[in-house]
Amino acid sequence: MREEPLLPRRRSVRLPFFDYSTPKSYFLTICAPHKRRFFGEVIDNVVQLNGVGRIVDACWREIPSHFVGVELGPHVVMPNHVHGIVRLTLPPDGQPTAKQAFRAQHAVPLRATSARRFGAMARNSIPAIVRSFKSAASTRIRDLPGRLNMVVWQRGFHEHVIRDEEDYGNACEYIRMNPGRWQFDEDNS
Repeated sequence: MREEPLLPRRRSVRLPFFDYSTPKSYFLTICAPHKRRFFGEVIDNVVQLNGVGRIVDACWREIPSHFVGVELGPHVVMPNHVHGIVRLTLPPDGQPTAKQAFRAQHAVPLRATSARRFGAMARNSIPAIVRSFKSAASTRIRDLPGRLNMVVWQRGFHEHVIRDEEDYGNACEYIRMNPGRWQFDEDNS
């Protein structure tokens, strides 16, 4: 029986038996809480990033410098979310690095084994990359004047495992067209 019966059960949107450190391309969406427009605005179908949005964009672009075997595809920082493609590749030595669970990860402190309640997060996995990105961006944003206690990100993220070249092309087109669709999305008006 659950220890906390009054708390809602959180349902994972991840594929239950999929290894998210598998060398593949992933289409990610990471949102600001409550659809708040923290990162800028769309003017004439072009995203105009503010200071917070420029930090988010810079942190996204820095992902490959912090993770071995990670390449970025197209991305867009929208006023209240980020869409991007992350490709995991095998590092030059051909050995996956994601199975080394208890090593420090960029922008995320190393914790004692006992603090890992939900299992070890694999290094260089999609969840580890997103967690690091969100942590790095949040830390930099909270260093700005008046932003000390700002909650930058919604809990979790959305991901789609890209299946083939056509799927990759569709994801790239979605990212490219996202600013143009902004004004027609009722959640953004």
